[in-house]
Amino acid sequence: MENSISIRDRARGALRGELADVALGLFEDRGYDDTTVDDISSAAGISPRTFYRYFGTKEDALVADLPPTPEDLRELLESHLTALPPWEALHQTLRSTAEPLSYQRQRWSRLLRVVNTSDTLRAGHLERRMNLAQSLIPTVAPHLDAPRVSSELRATVLVHTALTCLDIALAHWAKSDEDAEILESLDIAFKTFPSSDLA
Repeated sequence: MENSISIRDRARGALRGELADVALGLFEDRGYDDTTVDDISSAAGISPRTFYRYFGTKEDALVADLPPTPEDLRELLESHLTALPPWEALHQTLRSTAEPLSYQRQRWSRLLRVVNTSDTLRAGHLERRMNLAQSLIPTVAPHLDAPRVSSELRATVLVHTALTCLDIALAHWAKSDEDAEILESLDIAFKTFPSSDLA
């Protein structure tokens, strides 16, 4: 029974990945706003009803499987905070998030081009980043040696700055024609800010 479930899960994951690839190609060719779920379904040879079994919206087909998730990041950050100062804990947490992307430069480059041509997607990305930040701030704040009011402010600055480092490093890496690596780009972004000033 376990093997049967595993096979079904793998098949479902494969179709989900195929739909995401079809959607990305259409978004590139037609533009995100001019592509419908019906277009994606037709190109993939499935019904819209089947599409919605895998994705809630057409935007989900583009970004739903991309890290990081708030739950995963929060747990990993809590672990790093037991041994590292806040800024370095954020660095190592986001480094762990970025590492699996190292073999996906082409996909990230294509995805970022699509996002940057759509006001809808840019707004969605900003909302997700804001929600992610809000989930991490309460985890960082207790580890700052400061009164409650200022610790929340400092945690807010640290988390938003760290996520900005991730965004900029990803964008630089994805569009780079050189042999830049995502982890190297992220390290450079974080080291731009002296850790002694952000601990």
